[in-house]
Amino acid sequence: MEHGHRQSLVKLVALVAIFFIGIMTVGKVSAATATEVEASTVTQKRNSVAKLAKKQVGKGYVFGATGPYAFDCSGLVQYVYKSSGAAILPRTTYSQVTLGKAVSMKKLKKGDLLFWGSAASPYHVGIYVGANQYVHAATPAQGVIKQPISTYFYPSAAKRVIE
Repeated sequence: MEHGHRQSLVKLVALVAIFFIGIMTVGKVSAATATEVEASTVTQKRNSVAKLAKKQVGKGYVFGATGPYAFDCSGLVQYVYKSSGAAILPRTTYSQVTLGKAVSMKKLKKGDLLFWGSAASPYHVGIYVGANQYVHAATPAQGVIKQPISTYFYPSAAKRVIE
């Protein structure tokens, strides 16, 4: 083989190797970027739910109401999730408790649902908004309020719907 042909062949092999290394690197970057975008979208949804839930504080409580001016507990949850674009949830606490995955009260994230009563048959639901606080349609006298999680009125279950 002539020296010129050998140099051309070496250059071609080097060029092909660089091309494939570049493709593999771009694939790795794209996969990492997709994972980062997905995590960012989940965080945005959680923050959006928490923000909208807090905006409902001060609104009235009416049994069977689903907003935007008055709510019962499950109506508030359904309205906030739908209006924030996070998810379409069923109407009742009995149906809402069947969604998502159970999470520890020590590992709550914004947007997690808190339930009171038995896990199979809860009587109340609220939305965790961070900093050990949750928003819920409490009673007809109190309406929608934000309050800290306390041992006095401690949730029996927590579910993560946004993952």
